[in-house]
Amino acid sequence: MLSIIIPCYNEEKLVKKTILEVLKAIKFCKIKKYEIVFIDDGSKDRSLQIVKQKLKKSKKIRIYENEKNFGIGYVFFRGVKLVKGNYLILIPSDNSHKSKEISKMINFYNKNYDLVTTYYKNSGERRKFRKIFTQLYTPLLNIIYGINLPYYNGLTLFKSKLLKKLKIKNKSFSYQIEIFVKLFHTNKIKMNIIPTMLNDRKKGSKAFRFKNAIQVIIAIIRIFFVSLILRSLKLFNHSKN
Repeated sequence: MLSIIIPCYNEEKLVKKTILEVLKAIKFCKIKKYEIVFIDDGSKDRSLQIVKQKLKKSKKIRIYENEKNFGIGYVFFRGVKLVKGNYLILIPSDNSHKSKEISKMINFYNKNYDLVTTYYKNSGERRKFRKIFTQLYTPLLNIIYGINLPYYNGLTLFKSKLLKKLKIKNKSFSYQIEIFVKLFHTNKIKMNIIPTMLNDRKKGSKAFRFKNAIQVIIAIIRIFFVSLILRSLKLFNHSKN
């Protein structure tokens, strides 16, 4: 079964469109066994009410609510605990990924990859600051973590059992970076990387708020030391063999 986690925080204008795009992609890919795990992360607008009113009748959609805003990383790992599928993917509720692009990912469901991740081939269309940031950010992460990825924050389809084994408590937007570091330095990962298109929102992005940026910087430094320990253990075990 495919599990789709949809986190939401104050997206009353876009959340319904997001879920409809997800359902359209599922239908296009002819996936019969699926679930949508919707988690409202303490929204102060009508996001939760809209989902309950419009979509609660579907047996495929399970709705959960956090009493306050905990952060995207917290929501993701809560979703990991709740899902029943053998594969999972998180789709943001900001309608930035259209059904055609979501289909590219979920088409790899049950294709025996450990993970399938993405990079945005239209990154040149993003706002200037985000474009420059990404161009510097990704190479830096590759250097300090000893990994070679074109992007760290794209949509990613995971084998659920790999994530359920991880011990990560990362509430920030860097949660997927920590997943990649721990998976790549402790497992032999069968991975695929595919290009996709992002319908970047013009305003209201939560990733670049000051508080979130500070949390990410702190997490990146912490994950660096985690990666050093994991790489040292890998070298030690390799030398023993």
